[in-house]
Amino acid sequence: MRSSILTVAALTFVPLGAAAAQAVQPKSGDRIRITATPYSLKNRIARVLNVRSDTLLLQVGWTDTLAVALDRVTRLEVSTASRRFARRGAVIGSLIGVATGAISGYASGDDDNPTGWNFFARTASEKARLGGTILGVTGLVIGAVWGANTVSDHWTSVPLGAAKAPPSQSPSLR
Repeated sequence: MRSSILTVAALTFVPLGAAAAQAVQPKSGDRIRITATPYSLKNRIARVLNVRSDTLLLQVGWTDTLAVALDRVTRLEVSTASRRFARRGAVIGSLIGVATGAISGYASGDDDNPTGWNFFARTASEKARLGGTILGVTGLVIGAVWGANTVSDHWTSVPLGAAKAPPSQSPSLR
């Protein structure tokens, strides 16, 4: 019984190993990070416009295009995933806002209210709750915007010599 469970578990992970062993190939539209010394490219991020059997046509910057010979490339990575941090930024921003608002509201102390008439007279705990709420919401919004604009890419290395044009993009010889 135990050996059959182990066999099933081992066979379950075989496709994962086969998929991980396949090299990622750059294709048109991919973001890449490239190092090619003759072209003054060192960990430069570019977008692939076209892949030929021996050349990458890249968009570097907003308007510059560059043809790079694959035999001159010393390092090539393809962006396989990206992640934004809006939720993390919102949580951190709201925690900082709540703490700052509560501490500053409580530290300001009770307001004097000899007549009982002044609408704006508050106790220290009321000011702490109000300040924590206002600055907490403000921190949440600022943190969410900040986190949404923070992007982290996951780069997968392309083995040198493996970056080739897919068969469908290779020019046909007639």
